[in-house]
Amino acid sequence: MLRPYPHCPPAAMSLKYFAQKEGPAHYVLPRTGSMRVEAHAFFSESLFERTEESMWQQLASAASYPGVVGAYLMPDAHAGYGVPVGCVVVTEDTILQAGSGYDISCGVLYMRVPKLHAADVADWDRRAQWISEVDKRVATGVGSGRPALMPRFSSKKGDEILRYGAKAIGVSADLCERQFIEVADDVNLEKITRAYDKVVPQLGSVGGGNHFIEMQVDRDDGSVWVMIHCGSRGYGWQTANYFFYEGARLRGLPTNRREDSWLRIDEPLGREYWAHHNTAANYAVANRHIIVRGVQEALASVFGAEGEVYYEISHNLVQRESLLLPDGTTKRGFVHRKGATRAFPAGHPDLVGTAWEKTGHPCLIPGSMFHGAAILFAEPGASRSGFSVNHGSGRHMARGAAKRELEASQHEIDHEMKSVVRELGGVKITGIVGNTKKTPLDECGRVYKNLDEVLSVLEAEGIARVAHRMYPVANMKGMD
Repeated sequence: MLRPYPHCPPAAMSLKYFAQKEGPAHYVLPRTGSMRVEAHAFFSESLFERTEESMWQQLASAASYPGVVGAYLMPDAHAGYGVPVGCVVVTEDTILQAGSGYDISCGVLYMRVPKLHAADVADWDRRAQWISEVDKRVATGVGSGRPALMPRFSSKKGDEILRYGAKAIGVSADLCERQFIEVADDVNLEKITRAYDKVVPQLGSVGGGNHFIEMQVDRDDGSVWVMIHCGSRGYGWQTANYFFYEGARLRGLPTNRREDSWLRIDEPLGREYWAHHNTAANYAVANRHIIVRGVQEALASVFGAEGEVYYEISHNLVQRESLLLPDGTTKRGFVHRKGATRAFPAGHPDLVGTAWEKTGHPCLIPGSMFHGAAILFAEPGASRSGFSVNHGSGRHMARGAAKRELEASQHEIDHEMKSVVRELGGVKITGIVGNTKKTPLDECGRVYKNLDEVLSVLEAEGIARVAHRMYPVANMKGMD
């Protein structure tokens, strides 16, 4: 008889210090209690010491669900809900809604601007002008207001996007982790009214919280890039919320434990969730590519330059992938990445026939609005991390705590953003231009872990290598 939710070891038992170190930055939590598999975690010693016990309890819980065959923690991991943020859970025939969370298919798109160099964006006023031009074309914030130059969409186009993602707007598959995830023809797209009502109004918008549009410069060669970070907006949130409650009802969980629910892919609610999860994923990828249009127009208006999409990838998603077994064979399974990024190295079976077959695909990693971002490529060692890497640098201070504890430092933090001087590609650039009067305290650099320390874990374990290290020069946050 299946348990309604996983039972973990008693809270008094420290799972953190039950973990065993097996490599320079590799810890293994042995099976204990109801865990179905051992769990692998990747941290430097200092990152390990700063992890919360609650995160390890969540990891043990994630490894205890029916159908789980693998569980992993990335070096940016911290406690979340249901499962940790920065967690990867692999299953055979079950789906954990917490494995995508509320912002289904939140992710990142990188554009590069070939004709611009660090020297071209060094002037503060031109960067501020670029932010102003983007603001005329891309909505930021949690609402659905649309700037005058933002494109409009019909309900028919909205439905096409839910089913076909980036393909519905003509984006090449080579520019996406996946153009779209298949949705069954008989799915009623309008079933969740609160979700469906958000589809057209919020297409092409960034959202609030930690979502952003950012101009960055490569530390080494001075090339100019633009990063877009956002997800499935209100459509994805309402979809996830609906199925958390339905899943809890099916599993006999109280509503305050709804994030612990799970579904079988062969049961009606499981099939229904999978279909709607996929529509939200399709919406998110299309949304990021739609935002590209406004960014392109702003680049042309201010700098006379044209950007080109480099790659786009999600970091809150459940995907069906080829699982590589120890004997060298493969089988299909569900890989849940909650705050983690897919990392297929060269030769992975799911890259065969794609533009990235011989190199592996890029892994796009946002850090913080002060400390920058990176592009990684997976190494063969990624097989030990569930073919996954981190999705950022990881928070070490919650939003509420940041607003309370850093309030007295607001002026100092604002000054840091305006006065920081970095040499990028041989050019000194002063300050990071923003679209807010004050730096959001819950998103400033001080609330995040050190990105370089996080990335060094992956390199030490042969999981991935850093190909580009970027630093921000202009940042647009989604205003709440």
